[in-house]
Amino acid sequence: MFSQINPQLICNLERLGLTENEAKAYVGIVSLREATAREVHELTNVPRAKIYEVLKVLAKKGYLEIRQGSPTYFRAVDPKQVIGKIKDEFINCAIEALDQLNELSYELPKTSPVWCIQSEWGIKNRIREILSGVKEELIIFSSSPELLQEFEAELKKLEKSCRLTLIVNDINKFESLPFEFLETTKEFSEFINNIVVDGVRYDEEFFMMADGKESIGVHCAGNKREAVVIKLPVVCFLQKMIYDRVLEPSFVKKDLKPV
Repeated sequence: MFSQINPQLICNLERLGLTENEAKAYVGIVSLREATAREVHELTNVPRAKIYEVLKVLAKKGYLEIRQGSPTYFRAVDPKQVIGKIKDEFINCAIEALDQLNELSYELPKTSPVWCIQSEWGIKNRIREILSGVKEELIIFSSSPELLQEFEAELKKLEKSCRLTLIVNDINKFESLPFEFLETTKEFSEFINNIVVDGVRYDEEFFMMADGKESIGVHCAGNKREAVVIKLPVVCFLQKMIYDRVLEPSFVKKDLKPV
């Protein structure tokens, strides 16, 4: 019976702070309405040696009610109340942590001009952060329509306030996006997607330079996506020289808007 319950539910409860056994036991109690520890054990396969302690912890957290007796019965508190309690505690904890972090004022050594980001959330968050600070010019190269589409709203705003140059490797893949694109030649596209260093192949998916001062390059290194952020004037100047070269007729095939 328990195997029919959506395992994503257990995963979500774990992400809310419950252990796997606590999540299984709570779901079991909700399913049974009220039950003995033995019935919860048989339904959920939470080890018999641990089930009593798990149920006591859930009761202490306020997720279960206990009816003493022989045997003792456990009943689930309304899930709306339980999840609401968890949500309130989480929000209060997050606000308190943020306030405490904002109060920190340690004197750090000079920040490194080069950073590597390896999480999807971190990559997208940093791209948005850079986009929010663009003043005059933004250059983007993309071989990934999905990544460019992720920031469509931000780019439409910047299209009106700065010089926006969008370079793609295959304009047909970007026809659903409402922008004018420059398309690189096949030779340039193959070059940038066949870089091998120490036996690892790097495929450039997205490159962005803001105001010639800060850049972020997103690439797949083997089977892993990562990004490199550079805020070093000399390097950014050299990168801009490369992309200025890319915009010359010998490297650009088209300058048009997809139909």
